[in-house]
Amino acid sequence: MRILTLDDAGQESAVLENAFRERDFDIRRAVEPVEQVYVFAGWTLEETARDLFSPAGRRVDLTSSEFDLLLAFVRKPGQALSRDVLLGTLRGREWTYFDRSIDTLVARLRKKLTSGAERPPLVRSVRGVGYIFCAAVARICRAGQSAAA
Repeated sequence: MRILTLDDAGQESAVLENAFRERDFDIRRAVEPVEQVYVFAGWTLEETARDLFSPAGRRVDLTSSEFDLLLAFVRKPGQALSRDVLLGTLRGREWTYFDRSIDTLVARLRKKLTSGAERPPLVRSVRGVGYIFCAAVARICRAGQSAAA
């Protein structure tokens, strides 16, 4: 890689060359979207396809707001997220300070994430703060590389 700087007169004043040999690469590969898949408690959330699959492998229908809310949770597992933060992730709607519709949305999401087994809920209320996603989450890139979320 070369970095050229020009002085006021427009002449080359410095040329810096990369110490490593220059390499060609396919620009299309650099801008390809990377599909993120999140796996938690047997559930699979595919970010690009916007799909949620149950532990039994069945597709679960989510509204756009439910999906965005779940995505916010799986990106920050184990962290208490305030209602303000969660409302900020939901686009296309004006929210007021006293708007409690986030609570209704969380209740609907909890209901859809119930697998019938006697397990603790995946989303827990934190009094005076908001909500916390309790499950461990594994993030898997499309290339098959895994990273902790």
